Amino acid sequence: MVLRLFPRKAGLESSPRHWEHLTENQKKELSERSLAAGEIALYNDDLNGLAHFEAAATLAGDNPEVWYREGVAFYEYGLAEGREKALLLASRYFKLAAQLAPDIPEIWSGWGATLLQLGAAYSEHHFYLEAKEKLQKAIETGKRLPKEALAVLYWNFGLVWTELAQHSGEAIDVQLAIQAFRNSMECQERPSPEFLNDTGNAYLQMGLLVNDPRLFLQAADLVQEAVDLAPLYLEGWASLAYVYAQLYLNTMDEKYSARSCHCYERLCQEDPSEPDHWLGWSQILGESGRLNRDAKKLRLSIEKAIRGHNIDKDNAPLLYQWVEALSHLGSLTGRLDLLIEAENMILRGHDQFGDEPDLWHAYGICLLAFGQYYSDPDYYEYAIEKLQYGLSLDRTNAEIWQALALAHTHLAHLTGHLDLIERATRFYTRALDLKPSCPALLFDAANAWLLACDLRDDPKDLDQAVQLYETLLQTQKEALLNHPEWLFQYTTAIEWLGEYNGDESYISKAADLYLHVLLIDPETPKIHFRIAMCFVKLAEHSLEAEYYKRALHYFGFAIRQDEEDDTAWLECGLASIHLAHHSLEEDAINQHYADAEQKLIRAGQLGNLSALYNLASLYSILGRTEEAMEFICKAEKAFVLPTIEEMFEDEWLDNLRGTEAFAEFLSNLETRHGNSSPDL
Repeated sequence: MVLRLFPRKAGLESSPRHWEHLTENQKKELSERSLAAGEIALYNDDLNGLAHFEAAATLAGDNPEVWYREGVAFYEYGLAEGREKALLLASRYFKLAAQLAPDIPEIWSGWGATLLQLGAAYSEHHFYLEAKEKLQKAIETGKRLPKEALAVLYWNFGLVWTELAQHSGEAIDVQLAIQAFRNSMECQERPSPEFLNDTGNAYLQMGLLVNDPRLFLQAADLVQEAVDLAPLYLEGWASLAYVYAQLYLNTMDEKYSARSCHCYERLCQEDPSEPDHWLGWSQILGESGRLNRDAKKLRLSIEKAIRGHNIDKDNAPLLYQWVEALSHLGSLTGRLDLLIEAENMILRGHDQFGDEPDLWHAYGICLLAFGQYYSDPDYYEYAIEKLQYGLSLDRTNAEIWQALALAHTHLAHLTGHLDLIERATRFYTRALDLKPSCPALLFDAANAWLLACDLRDDPKDLDQAVQLYETLLQTQKEALLNHPEWLFQYTTAIEWLGEYNGDESYISKAADLYLHVLLIDPETPKIHFRIAMCFVKLAEHSLEAEYYKRALHYFGFAIRQDEEDDTAWLECGLASIHLAHHSLEEDAINQHYADAEQKLIRAGQLGNLSALYNLASLYSILGRTEEAMEFICKAEKAFVLPTIEEMFEDEWLDNLRGTEAFAEFLSNLETRHGNSSPDL
């Protein structure tokens, strides 16, 4: 085997003849000297020492220590890059030693460590399986090993289980790895940075499997301790950056994004030639920029991606990240040139990376941005086509499922087609199966079910939306201050539940929740309007004038927040009419009617056609029937009249219904539309 692995030493000398005449003690002594000479030579990278090992084995081939020490020597030699084949020889020697002395734990431990290194060197799963068996044998026979040796043994056992878990995806394998690391730590007084980093990565792996942020925090604590012990330990900084990035993705807590960026900044300062450091930094900036609609962070993400690309122009993930950041920035800022640049980059990379599912994900994101820019269904169709091709390459890619669901959601919102929203919810379900605790995914999925309820008018969709919103809010309480839109959308769903169920308690709860949103972010669009509408609904249920007063208060804020909001002007005017009906003093009544007239006229000026019919109703209440009749005719021409039945039931039209002009109008209306009406 030596000759096969080290052919340049094929001419090894044979054993001198006089060895046959040596006594056993002399052979043993000479074997020991040869073994030591071989160890020294190999330590100094001198392969001439192989002859010494051959001599030692020839003199004392039945001595397990000879084979064990040769195994250790070749193991240590094979740890250097480019010398991996020496590990195969080490494994062979450990095997011979184990056959001669199966009860010596050091032999099994060395053999297991060698197989672990072979697995890393050749990326072959069977080496890890064999390593597990050997290390288990070492643990079974090594109860009396010194603590230092036990620490190394359990450390390697933990590494083996970590690798096996990567292959199996089973949480039990990661748990066994963590237990092995714990056993190792119990045998150490001062764990090394490398050990702390390996242990932290096991906790990270478990966190990714079971989606538990507490495990990420344990991982972060361990790796932080590693870099505290060795500030220049770059592998530790890389692990810490990745742990914080995963914490951010699973919590959307901006402090973790900032910590991850700090780690990547440190890495790029210490090793600016490593493109993966720039990639990681770009990714966390891009994700935070996208989720927070922060153009500055998206620009920084693009900057870091360019730095990495300049180092390695064939790095596919850097290209994808660059394209996605450009697409999100172009969509956010309304810059068509950025979207065109992103698409051109994807087209240039197509030939080189066309078999990579992430390229098609980036292409889909780019086309989604075009769809938002133009409000054009065709771009969403193109995005769906590209994303579906990406799924054909990898159906376990949660990001592609999420993007595909988002494309269908946007398209359903534009077209109102029910089949599209049904597909969107189905795709979100698949994405959630793959990433059940991702807050951004939970929020997007909940929004899709809320849209489904709006389009299909099915309370089951609303129940599903509420369930997803509540899961998000219960698990991500600390991130709520940075994302008041989560609470706003949840409150909208609660408000709808109240309308579906006719339950005043839901409306009251919605009003309280909207007020919480207002405290977190007073600039939330439509927040004052939504609060006002809740109070209007509460007034309709309770018939209490106080609710109308509160509604008018918040309608005032809504109008100041957006003076062009015709719906706010309209609803404010209607609330004033209702409040007039609940007032007892004539001056107050007249003032409320005057306010209502002003608000309804302003709503009409802003293009709200419903204001025409409501002005007719107001003028009917006031007895100004000629003006009421004028606006009824305008409403009829604008196609905003309710049905004849509804007009007969409208109490606000009582005065108008008593006029000949209205009776003639209804008669003509029935003739034109063939409608029947109740007897006058």
